[in-house]
Amino acid sequence: MGIEVWWSSLTAADRSLRDLLDPVERARVDSLEHPADRGRSLVGAALLRVAVAAHLGAAPDDVLVDRTCTGCGGPHGAPRVILPAAGASGTRSRTLGLCTAAPGVSVSHSGLLVVVALRPAGPVGVDVQRVADLEDAPGSAAHRHAAGSTREAEAWVRREALFKAGVRASVRPARRAPSVAWAASAAYAARSLSTPLPGYAAALAVPGGPAAAPTVRHWPAAEGQRRPRSSSRAKVMPAFFSFGRAIA
Repeated sequence: MGIEVWWSSLTAADRSLRDLLDPVERARVDSLEHPADRGRSLVGAALLRVAVAAHLGAAPDDVLVDRTCTGCGGPHGAPRVILPAAGASGTRSRTLGLCTAAPGVSVSHSGLLVVVALRPAGPVGVDVQRVADLEDAPGSAAHRHAAGSTREAEAWVRREALFKAGVRASVRPARRAPSVAWAASAAYAARSLSTPLPGYAAALAVPGGPAAAPTVRHWPAAEGQRRPRSSSRAKVMPAFFSFGRAIA
């Protein structure tokens, strides 16, 4: 099984998704000031669990996700899937006990879009960026030259995806001064992704060789399309909802 890219939308935000999250994730969502930020955080956390659950054959709320920041120890770091210890008791051991390797995951959101990348083993990075947000940034190349906005966004998401996949630089370049050369690495590869909506740029990065085309999935699934396998708790996976009704 290869890399999977899962797309969702801010319009999928619904309070019932909170049932999928653990207390740390719910607290993170609640701490955000703006409703749109809370919605993106909520959908991103839920989508990550849905993607991992489908991969492992588990229920989304049985997935263990560690978001500890390696720098400060806070609960806002890059997500990492944790498998239960061998012989552990409870639901998680029944659903995940046969798994031998935790998948690598990465999550990103911008504007209306939310994306999760999953790799069966090893690091992966994904990033999505609404082009208009770069156009609005004072001093950006896109702000000065609208024709360059898409190119700047593409350079930005490649850098971010590579960073999430493990590429590090002594000084991370500023958004207003993109450097495609910084993103180049013989040990890593990045590829552009098609986005479900126009006006966005997205990229996927993995260690080594050209990044193969991923399997693309959308959640919630379209009518008649098979949903990710999980327990009866799959009822909390809603159809698309009005964002205003879901978050207000």
